[in-house]
Amino acid sequence: MPLQEQASLWSDLAIKTLDVSSGTVPPGGVLSEAELTANQLLLAGGGQGRLEMNGEDCRVQAFFACHAVKGSAFALTAGAESIHYTVITYKGVLMEGASHLLYPQRNHPLYTSFVHQLEQPAELHQAADEIRIKWSRGEGLERFHVNALLQGMLYELMMEVERGRGGTGPDMVDIVTAYIAGRYRQELELKELAALAGCSSRQLQRRFKQEKLVGPMEYVIRMRMESAQRMLRHTDAPISEIAERTGYRDMYYFSRAFKKYFGLPPQMYRRTDALAIGAVQANSGLPDRYASSHESQQGPVICHMRGEYTVTAVPKRIAVLDVQYADHLLALDVAPAGSVGTGSSSSLHFPQYIRERLKATEMTGSYEYPDLEAVERLHPNLIVCTEVHAPYYERLSRIAPTLMFKRNESWQTILRLFGIIMDKQARAEAIIADYHRRTALLSGDLAAVLAGQSVALIRPRESLVRVHTASHRTGAVLYRDLGLPAPLFVADTSDTAYHIPVDRLPAVHANHYFLLSGELMQDGISATEQSARVMLHTNEQPQIYPVDAATWIGCYGPTGINCILDQVAGALLA
Repeated sequence: MPLQEQASLWSDLAIKTLDVSSGTVPPGGVLSEAELTANQLLLAGGGQGRLEMNGEDCRVQAFFACHAVKGSAFALTAGAESIHYTVITYKGVLMEGASHLLYPQRNHPLYTSFVHQLEQPAELHQAADEIRIKWSRGEGLERFHVNALLQGMLYELMMEVERGRGGTGPDMVDIVTAYIAGRYRQELELKELAALAGCSSRQLQRRFKQEKLVGPMEYVIRMRMESAQRMLRHTDAPISEIAERTGYRDMYYFSRAFKKYFGLPPQMYRRTDALAIGAVQANSGLPDRYASSHESQQGPVICHMRGEYTVTAVPKRIAVLDVQYADHLLALDVAPAGSVGTGSSSSLHFPQYIRERLKATEMTGSYEYPDLEAVERLHPNLIVCTEVHAPYYERLSRIAPTLMFKRNESWQTILRLFGIIMDKQARAEAIIADYHRRTALLSGDLAAVLAGQSVALIRPRESLVRVHTASHRTGAVLYRDLGLPAPLFVADTSDTAYHIPVDRLPAVHANHYFLLSGELMQDGISATEQSARVMLHTNEQPQIYPVDAATWIGCYGPTGINCILDQVAGALLA
């Protein structure tokens, strides 16, 4: 019975939480229950294994939920890796006066045992962590809130189950997609991908086409062709090398495949694309709402969040209120007259990787607390700030023309605009082209070494850990520009990060962790960061690479971005 047809079955039902616990099933270990006295919801993440429930056996992997009703028996056996879990024991209680005839156990989802691969594992695991924490605090409002949270979690889970009926759910497509992303340069077969998804080849083919509009093997070809296209556009690598880097041992077979996909042989595509890029750059376009440019009779016009700025002359003294803009200017061989620094208010400094080149630059406070008097004393003829400085914009504009950009704007967009302002467009384009060339080559080297192993980007903050995604600016460098395989925990999300308790960090289940450390910004390592390191070291020994959070999070100019590439290459290719 579809959920939308069950209104009468839910209206008189209340949820009562009985117990909440969590733990880890070690490799080869077993978590079992015999003849449950109440319903149990098991949320698990991490490795693979097998689950036997009520006489039926199935393979489980990545992140799944097991709903076992009263009287059920189940046994979860972990494979070669640990499985981390939360178990919530509860019962559904009919409100006084409700008709038992409206609550048939045979049809009601809460009286049905099932196993479900989660579509949104991070959200449900976060909800489970909140339930676990509140339950541990004892009676009172916290326990009252637990029941409400569990009801919401069960609702989300039931809706997922309903959407997934009739075939393998979108989570299986996500798992296979992530697997392909890390291994498309290798020989892959449909039956191998179907085994990973836990379904037949025909089921996977049908579901994959529903989600991606192409079959899984066509998706492999797409990944290879997009990688080859990028290398042709941004590198001078020989066609034979590009073929090998994208999974083709025969250069001639690669050329035929490329022509079939793009309509041109690789060499001709490279020549044609170079001409097209030149034409686009020569006639660059119409203004967008914020960071963009266009031509006028008076000169180039820079569009920003608070209006437009016409460039009539190259500014000689520029003050920047975000250190990333100092990096942009230095990349163009221009030192700003003034810049904010990083660090605490009592110990401000310029980032180490550009400090030597800012010796003649005046310090103008911090990003959060700029020293406006110091900015005024500089007598600048241009100021650049972000939306964070909106409260100061009117005062800044009285000092000098002021551009306001979104702090999270693409560094390449900002560099191009600075190139226009400083009359150094060719230099800006060369820097961007070098970056594309470098990431195109580096991504192939990293793919060969990682062979599908996942890479996580985490930052301990207070009592929680941020797990960054491809929507985060640094995450985009790792997952988009370098093509590193993301953990399945965060493989499909529009959020920039998930926040999880330290003790749930192993559920991310990555092979490599870049840990954004605050060690250089304070006196030693925080307690949360120390706990995160200990927690990771006690679970399957992943590789951990502490990196400076100030550089990886706060400094998004071309020099800082290339420092991140240096550290990624040094860690993963060592």
